[in-house]
Amino acid sequence: MKIECFINKKMWIAWVLLLALCNPLMAQNMENELTKRQQSIIPIAAFTAKGDMKNLSTSLNKGLDNGLTINEIKEVLTHLYAYTGFPRSLNGINCFMSVLKERTDKGIVDETGKEATPLPDNKSSLELGTEVQTRLSGNPVTGGAMNFAPAIDYYLKAHLFGDIFGRDNISESDRELATLSALSALEGTEGQLKSHLRYANNAGLSEMQIWNIVDVLKEQVGNKEAYRANKVMSAAYERKFSMGCPIEDVFPKGRISTADYFTGTVWNQRLVSSDSVTQCQTSNVTFEAGSHTRRHIHTGTQILLCTAGKGWYQEQGQAARELQAGDVVVIRPGVVHWHGASASHEFSHLSVIPNPEKNKDTWLEAVNEEDYQLLNH
Repeated sequence: MKIECFINKKMWIAWVLLLALCNPLMAQNMENELTKRQQSIIPIAAFTAKGDMKNLSTSLNKGLDNGLTINEIKEVLTHLYAYTGFPRSLNGINCFMSVLKERTDKGIVDETGKEATPLPDNKSSLELGTEVQTRLSGNPVTGGAMNFAPAIDYYLKAHLFGDIFGRDNISESDRELATLSALSALEGTEGQLKSHLRYANNAGLSEMQIWNIVDVLKEQVGNKEAYRANKVMSAAYERKFSMGCPIEDVFPKGRISTADYFTGTVWNQRLVSSDSVTQCQTSNVTFEAGSHTRRHIHTGTQILLCTAGKGWYQEQGQAARELQAGDVVVIRPGVVHWHGASASHEFSHLSVIPNPEKNKDTWLEAVNEEDYQLLNH
């Protein structure tokens, strides 16, 4: 009996020691990950900025299911007017009203959440906003546009960082999540996105949590938004940027090709099949950044109609030709050539092949990788 108790005591001590060692690591990992509730803010903000009400409706439902309260979502949508404008913010609020009505009609009861408490009465909005802006920025924000247009400096400090950031029914870190996500969904706001990375850090978000935004954008919003965030973050945090610029093509992407004459990932979608009348085959071919064909020959003519992104075409013994949307390439029979995406951008073209029954391919050696990389520098 004594021996058994001694063994159980040793096992208990071992478990305590194991938990003591693991808990700090577990806690650290949890601190470096956004919760489902926090992740829900990202697509809500991004789709509001884009004006995509259909996907916003889906994201609002998920947000409520993942623990966001009604007042928290209202606050996020209201906060966003400072970054996306009143029209986008009001459209988002109207969309949210419709979502809540649908959920109420289904008998779903969502938590209302707390109201914002009044702003402090011992300081003005300008004083409060200046304090908040300085703390989040890490330094007083002066000079440049602030001196050139003093009114915008006042509105930023008094209204945005005073009246809006001063409301306490969502945290400053939630506000920065919404801000970073919205700016990632807008074109031409890379400078503001970079600044708000610092604001987000000072609001309590870790670098890893901020990087999580890219993952959520890619999974739930779109590659273009994830690319924009990734590029700015990579520069700010001095990480290697390797994500190819995505494209928006009007034609379906199709399935990933399993053919061995491609380097990298390539999608292929047949658009027109040849028959006795058309005698022509047309496919949409999309190359992931860095992917391309092997060298090859056609016994007949091939025409490439470039529709999106940036790519390359090169004939044997000739300089490579950079391609972009709107370019046309006519490939003569018997010419050794290759084509594909640039290292930094996806690329898409229509491949038009007349008389495909007689127009056959001969696949040759792969493109020298060093030569390919030299084209992209």
